[in-house]
Amino acid sequence: MPNQAFADVMTGWQKLLATVAANKDDLQPLDSYRQQLEAEVTAAKEANMRQSVAKAETQQATRDVEGSLKRGHDLADKLRLGIKSRYGKRSEKLTEFGLKVFRGGGKKKSTNGQPPAGGSSQGSSPPPPGPPQGTSPPPVTTKAAPQEATSEAHNLS
Repeated sequence: MPNQAFADVMTGWQKLLATVAANKDDLQPLDSYRQQLEAEVTAAKEANMRQSVAKAETQQATRDVEGSLKRGHDLADKLRLGIKSRYGKRSEKLTEFGLKVFRGGGKKKSTNGQPPAGGSSQGSSPPPPGPPQGTSPPPVTTKAAPQEATSEAHNLS
Protein backbone atom coordinates (compact mmCIF):
# COMPACT_ATOMS: atom_id res chain seq x y z
CA MET A 1 0.00 0.00 0.00
CA PRO A 2 1.66 3.25 -1.12
CA ASN A 3 1.97 6.06 1.39
CA GLN A 4 -0.95 8.40 0.65
CA ALA A 5 -2.14 11.49 2.45
CA PHE A 6 -4.98 10.83 4.89
CA ALA A 7 -7.29 13.29 3.11
CA ASP A 8 -6.67 11.60 -0.24
CA VAL A 9 -7.52 8.18 1.20
CA MET A 10 -10.70 9.50 2.83
CA THR A 11 -11.77 11.24 -0.39
CA GLY A 12 -11.21 8.05 -2.37
CA TRP A 13 -13.15 5.91 0.10
CA GLN A 14 -16.05 8.37 0.26
CA LYS A 15 -16.31 8.47 -3.54
CA LEU A 16 -16.29 4.68 -3.60
CA LEU A 17 -19.02 4.53 -0.95
CA ALA A 18 -21.15 7.08 -2.83
CA THR A 19 -20.83 5.11 -6.07
CA VAL A 20 -21.64 1.82 -4.32
CA ALA A 21 -24.70 3.46 -2.70
CA ALA A 22 -25.86 4.72 -6.11
CA ASN A 23 -25.63 1.15 -7.42
CA LYS A 24 -26.79 -0.68 -4.31
CA ASP A 25 -29.38 -2.78 -6.18
CA ASP A 26 -26.64 -4.34 -8.33
CA LEU A 27 -24.18 -4.63 -5.44
CA GLN A 28 -26.51 -6.05 -2.76
CA PRO A 29 -24.16 -9.00 -1.98
CA LEU A 30 -21.37 -6.46 -1.15
CA ASP A 31 -23.48 -4.40 1.26
CA SER A 32 -21.77 -5.80 4.36
CA TYR A 33 -18.38 -4.59 3.01
CA ARG A 34 -19.88 -1.15 2.33
CA GLN A 35 -21.16 -0.93 5.91
CA GLN A 36 -17.80 -2.04 7.29
CA LEU A 37 -15.98 0.55 5.14
CA GLU A 38 -18.36 3.29 6.37
CA ALA A 39 -17.52 2.27 9.94
CA GLU A 40 -13.77 2.38 9.15
CA VAL A 41 -14.12 5.84 7.58
CA THR A 42 -15.81 7.10 10.75
CA ALA A 43 -13.22 5.43 13.00
CA ALA A 44 -10.31 6.78 10.93
CA LYS A 45 -11.68 10.33 11.06
CA GLU A 46 -12.13 10.13 14.84
CA ALA A 47 -8.62 8.71 15.28
CA ASN A 48 -7.19 11.42 13.02
CA MET A 49 -8.93 14.07 15.10
CA ARG A 50 -7.47 12.60 18.32
CA GLN A 51 -4.06 12.50 16.65
CA SER A 52 -4.33 16.18 15.68
CA VAL A 53 -5.33 17.14 19.23
CA ALA A 54 -2.47 15.09 20.68
CA LYS A 55 0.01 16.70 18.27
CA ALA A 56 -1.17 20.18 19.25
CA GLU A 57 -0.90 19.28 22.94
CA THR A 58 2.61 17.89 22.38
CA GLN A 59 3.68 21.08 20.60
CA GLN A 60 2.26 23.21 23.40
CA ALA A 61 3.97 21.04 26.02
CA THR A 62 7.26 21.48 24.15
CA ARG A 63 6.84 25.27 24.19
CA ASP A 64 5.98 25.11 27.90
CA VAL A 65 9.10 23.05 28.67
CA GLU A 66 11.33 25.38 26.63
CA GLY A 67 9.87 28.44 28.38
CA SER A 68 10.35 26.90 31.82
CA LEU A 69 13.93 25.97 31.01
CA LYS A 70 14.73 29.49 29.78
CA ARG A 71 13.19 31.12 32.84
CA GLY A 72 14.90 28.55 35.09
CA HIS A 73 18.31 29.23 33.52
CA ASP A 74 17.81 32.98 34.03
CA LEU A 75 16.84 32.47 37.68
CA ALA A 76 19.73 30.06 38.31
CA ASP A 77 22.14 32.63 36.83
CA LYS A 78 20.70 35.33 39.10
CA LEU A 79 21.08 33.03 42.12
CA ARG A 80 24.70 32.25 41.25
CA LEU A 81 25.45 35.94 40.78
CA GLY A 82 23.82 36.73 44.12
CA ILE A 83 25.82 33.99 45.87
CA LYS A 84 29.08 35.35 44.43
CA SER A 85 28.00 38.84 45.45
CA ARG A 86 27.25 37.67 49.00
CA TYR A 87 30.39 35.59 49.61
CA GLY A 88 32.85 37.14 47.15
CA LYS A 89 34.46 35.53 44.15
CA ARG A 90 37.46 34.27 46.18
CA SER A 91 35.48 32.54 48.95
CA GLU A 92 35.88 28.78 49.28
CA LYS A 93 32.20 28.73 50.27
CA LEU A 94 31.40 28.95 46.54
CA THR A 95 32.44 25.32 46.06
CA GLU A 96 29.51 24.31 48.24
CA PHE A 97 27.20 25.72 45.54
CA GLY A 98 29.13 24.13 42.68
CA LEU A 99 30.70 27.45 41.71
CA LYS A 100 34.34 28.06 40.84
CA VAL A 101 36.48 30.03 43.23
CA PHE A 102 38.61 32.76 41.65
CA ARG A 103 42.12 32.03 42.82
CA GLY A 104 43.90 34.47 40.56
CA GLY A 105 45.94 33.69 37.51
CA GLY A 106 49.59 32.77 37.67
CA LYS A 107 52.23 35.04 36.25
CA LYS A 108 51.90 35.26 32.53
CA LYS A 109 54.75 34.04 30.35
CA SER A 110 56.15 36.42 27.78
CA THR A 111 56.04 35.46 24.14
CA ASN A 112 59.85 35.24 23.73
CA GLY A 113 60.21 32.36 26.20
CA GLN A 114 61.94 34.49 28.85
CA PRO A 115 60.52 34.85 32.36
CA PRO A 116 58.45 38.02 32.88
CA ALA A 117 60.31 41.12 33.95
CA GLY A 118 60.97 41.22 37.67
CA GLY A 119 60.21 37.55 38.13
CA SER A 120 62.53 34.65 38.72
CA SER A 121 62.67 31.53 36.64
CA GLN A 122 62.23 29.37 39.72
CA GLY A 123 59.18 27.16 39.52
CA SER A 124 58.70 27.64 35.80
CA SER A 125 58.18 24.72 33.49
CA PRO A 126 61.11 23.33 31.49
CA PRO A 127 61.51 24.39 27.85
CA PRO A 128 59.72 22.26 25.27
CA PRO A 129 61.71 19.37 23.80
CA GLY A 130 63.45 19.99 20.51
CA PRO A 131 66.84 20.89 19.12
CA PRO A 132 68.98 23.09 21.36
CA GLN A 133 68.70 26.82 20.74
CA GLY A 134 71.13 28.13 18.17
CA THR A 135 71.15 24.97 16.10
CA SER A 136 69.13 24.22 13.03
CA PRO A 137 67.50 20.90 12.24
CA PRO A 138 69.23 18.65 9.70
CA PRO A 139 68.31 19.37 6.08
CA VAL A 140 65.52 17.32 4.55
CA THR A 141 66.54 15.54 1.38
CA THR A 142 64.08 14.65 -1.32
CA LYS A 143 64.67 12.36 -4.25
CA ALA A 144 64.13 14.14 -7.57
CA ALA A 145 62.52 12.35 -10.48
CA PRO A 146 64.91 11.58 -13.36
CA GLN A 147 64.74 14.28 -16.03
CA GLU A 148 64.80 11.79 -18.86
CA ALA A 149 61.62 10.05 -17.75
CA THR A 150 59.59 13.24 -17.53
CA SER A 151 60.83 14.77 -20.78
CA GLU A 152 60.26 11.58 -22.79
CA ALA A 153 56.59 11.59 -21.90
CA HIS A 154 56.18 15.02 -23.51
CA ASN A 155 58.25 14.38 -26.62
CA LEU A 156 56.45 11.54 -28.35
CA SER A 157 57.22 12.31 -32.01
